Amino acid sequence: MEIERFRAKPGRNRLQGGLFKGKTLAYADLSHVLVRLSSKHSDDAEDNAILVSSHVDTVFTSSGGGDCGSCVSSMLELVRALSNIAQGFKHSVVFLFNAGEEEGLDGAHSFITQHHWNSSIRAFIDLEAMGAGGKSKLFQAGPDKWLVDVFAQTARRPSANIVAQDVFQAGLIKSATDFQVYREIAGLSGLDFAYVENGAVYHTQNDALKLVRAGSLQHLGDNILPFLVEVASSPELAHLGTSQSSKLEMVYFDVLGQYMVTFTRDFAKLLYSSVLIQSLLLFVGSMIRADQFSLPALLLAAFGVILSWIFSLSSAVAVAALLPRLCTYSVPYLAHPILAVGLFGAPAVFGGVIGHTLGYKLLRSYLVRSMPNSASVTAETEKFMFKAVFLMWLLVFGLGVWANAGSSYIAMAWLVIPSIAYGLKESSLSKNQAPRQLSSWTLLLGLPVPIVLTSDIFLSLPNVLISNLVRFDRHPGGGSPWVGNAVIAVLISAILCLSLSYLMPYIHRGAGVWISLSTIFIFLVSLSVVSYELVPAFTKDVAKGTYVVHVIEANMDKLSSESYISVSFTTPGGLGKEVQSLAESGFTCGGTERPDFVTFGVRKGCEKPSDLDEDLWQGRPNLTILSDHTVGDQRTTSVLLKTMSSNRWSLSIDTDRIQALQVDIITEETGTKEMLVPKDDIAGIDGVHVLQFASGKNGPHVFNIELVWQKGISAETSSKELLKLRTDLNVLTPDAAKTLKLLPDFCTLFGKSTSPYTLAYLSRLSL
Repeated sequence: MEIERFRAKPGRNRLQGGLFKGKTLAYADLSHVLVRLSSKHSDDAEDNAILVSSHVDTVFTSSGGGDCGSCVSSMLELVRALSNIAQGFKHSVVFLFNAGEEEGLDGAHSFITQHHWNSSIRAFIDLEAMGAGGKSKLFQAGPDKWLVDVFAQTARRPSANIVAQDVFQAGLIKSATDFQVYREIAGLSGLDFAYVENGAVYHTQNDALKLVRAGSLQHLGDNILPFLVEVASSPELAHLGTSQSSKLEMVYFDVLGQYMVTFTRDFAKLLYSSVLIQSLLLFVGSMIRADQFSLPALLLAAFGVILSWIFSLSSAVAVAALLPRLCTYSVPYLAHPILAVGLFGAPAVFGGVIGHTLGYKLLRSYLVRSMPNSASVTAETEKFMFKAVFLMWLLVFGLGVWANAGSSYIAMAWLVIPSIAYGLKESSLSKNQAPRQLSSWTLLLGLPVPIVLTSDIFLSLPNVLISNLVRFDRHPGGGSPWVGNAVIAVLISAILCLSLSYLMPYIHRGAGVWISLSTIFIFLVSLSVVSYELVPAFTKDVAKGTYVVHVIEANMDKLSSESYISVSFTTPGGLGKEVQSLAESGFTCGGTERPDFVTFGVRKGCEKPSDLDEDLWQGRPNLTILSDHTVGDQRTTSVLLKTMSSNRWSLSIDTDRIQALQVDIITEETGTKEMLVPKDDIAGIDGVHVLQFASGKNGPHVFNIELVWQKGISAETSSKELLKLRTDLNVLTPDAAKTLKLLPDFCTLFGKSTSPYTLAYLSRLSL
C-alpha cells in the first residue's frame, strides 16, 4: 500500500460540453490524497491500474454528508477490505480522494493531467451523490463494454439502467461529474455511480449523514468490492485503450435489483431492426388480409389513442398552470412527492379516459354502420383499440431505434410481449369464428414482464425530478412559476399514458365511470391539501433553496459604490411567509434590474440597502489596465487583477471583441509570473466567455490577464463592459446574518459552482 498527498500545480480545464461549455475553469493550491494497492508478487502490477475516484470537498452551504461523505466513507472501507487481498492482484487499484470537484471538476482534471500515476490508469470508477443515501445507481458508463460486463457478472445487488444515462446526458438533470473529465480529457472508459435518494437536500445544510439510509453504503460495497477484485485480477484491464467516442457500446439494465442484463450495441441494432421490420411486416400483412373496413377502423382507433394523450397531457398541464394561482407556493408538493400523483396523475388518468372514450364511441359508431354482424361490434371495437396501442408502441419503438437510444428495449418489451399474448389468446383461426371480447388473460400474460422491466424507472424518475425542483431556477426568478410543474405533469402523464395503454380498451365494460369518479375525488382531496396548506410545502429537511448575499458593487470611489443585501430563491414560484418577514424589515421584493452576477442573474428577489463600512470597502478587488497597444491590426490589452483575500472569482469576457486570453499568476513578494491559462482562443456562449477560478486557502490573489482583441477592432473607447468580475468570500456579514434570521426555517442556503458566496464584490472594466 502506498499513500501519497499530492499538491497539484495551477492549471486550467476547458470542457467541450455540458454545464461548463464556454468556460475556462482555472485552479490552484489543490491538495489530494492518493492510495495505491498493488501486489509485490507481480513485476508489472503498477503498470496498469483501475482508478476509484470521489471528492472530499463540498459546497460552502453543506456539510457534505451525502455529497460526498458517503462516497469517501465507502472508499475508505474498500481500501481496508482490498488491502488484505491485494497480493493476488495482477494490477493496481488507485484511490483518489480529490478536492476541487464542486468548483468545476478541478480535482479530477489536476490528477489526470499532472500526477505521475496517471499514465497507468486504464479505467475508472467515479462515486457521486445527488442526494443522501438509497441505492448507489450506475447511471453513466462507457464507452468500452468490458467494464459493464464485469459489473453485471460480479455485482450482488445491481442497480443500473441505461435510461438514467440517456436522461442525464440529454441534459434533463443539470449537473456534471468527474466522469466527464476522465472521459473527455483522458479518453478513459469507466462507470459512474450516484446516490439519488433525498435529492432535495443536495448542496444544502440538510445534506447530513443522518439522512443516509441504513444499508446504503453496504449496497455500494457489495457491488463494487467484487467488481474491483475481478478487474484487478483480470489480464483484460491491461488491454483497455483510450477512446474519444462518447457512445457506450452496451445496453444494460437490472431486473428488480437482482440480476443485470447486458448486450452490445451491435446486437441491439440487429435485434431492434429485426423486431421493427417484422412488426411492420406483420402489421401490414394483417391489414392486407383484413376486411375492407379494417383500415379506417384502425385509423379511428389510433385517433382515439391520440385523443387520450391530448386530453391526458392537457389536463395535467392545466393543473400545473393553475397551481401557482391556487397555492402560496408553486410547488406545494415538494416535501410530500406523493401529492404529485393526485395533483397531476389523477387529472392525467381522467383526461386519458375521456379522450379514449371519445375515440371508442367514434370507432363503435363507424363499426355499427360498416359491419354486417352488429352483435360483434363491441368485441371488434375493443380489439381495434388494443391494436391501436400496438401501433403506438411500434411508433415509440421506431423513434427510439431511429434516435439510437439505448433505452429502446423498454418500447420493444411493451410491444413484443403483449403482442405475443394477444396472438395466443385473441387470434381467430377462422374468419367464420365469432369475435369475442378481449380476454383478461391477454393482460395477465402480456404485462408482467414489461412492468417488471420498467417499474423502477417509472417510479424513481418522477421522484428524482421532483427533488430537483428545489434548485430548478438556475437564474432565480427567471422562469415562469408553472414551468417546473409542467415538466413533472408531462412526465407523470406520459408514464401513465404508456403504462396504462393496454388497460384502456377494457375500461368500457363499466369501469370507466368509477375510474373517472375516483380520479376526481383523489384530485380534489390532493388540491385541498395543498391549497389549504394542510401539509407544508417545505420542511426543515426539504427546504427552499435560498441565496442570501451581501453584494458590493465597487466603483471608482466609495460614494459611488453600492452595498445591499440580495435574497433570492432557486425554487420556482411565489414568495409567501419569507416576503412578509422581509418586507417588514425594509426589503423591496419583485423584479430586479441588477446586472448579471457574472452569468448568474437574479431576475426576481428581494433587496435592501446596507451600510458600506471601511473594512468591507478595503476588501474590494481591483481591475487595472497596465497597457493597451496596437501593433498592425492586432490590439492587446494587459489587465492587473487583485482579488484581495478572495480565493474564488468569476470573470466574464466579451467575445465579440476579445479573441484570446492568457492568465499568469503573479507572486506578490517577488513579482515573478507563473502561467495559469496559456494563450489560446476563447469561445463564448451568447457573446460571453467565463473564466472561473478557485483555489485553496493559500492560493494566489494577483493575476495578469492579457487580452488579444479580434482583428479589426479599433482602439476607440466603448461604453460596453469588456470585463465583469465577481469575487466571493465565505463571510457572513452582520446584515446578512440578520437577514437569515428573518427567513422561515424552511429556507436554507444553497450553493453551486456558479453562484456567489454570502459576500460578493462586483467590478467592471470598460474600454
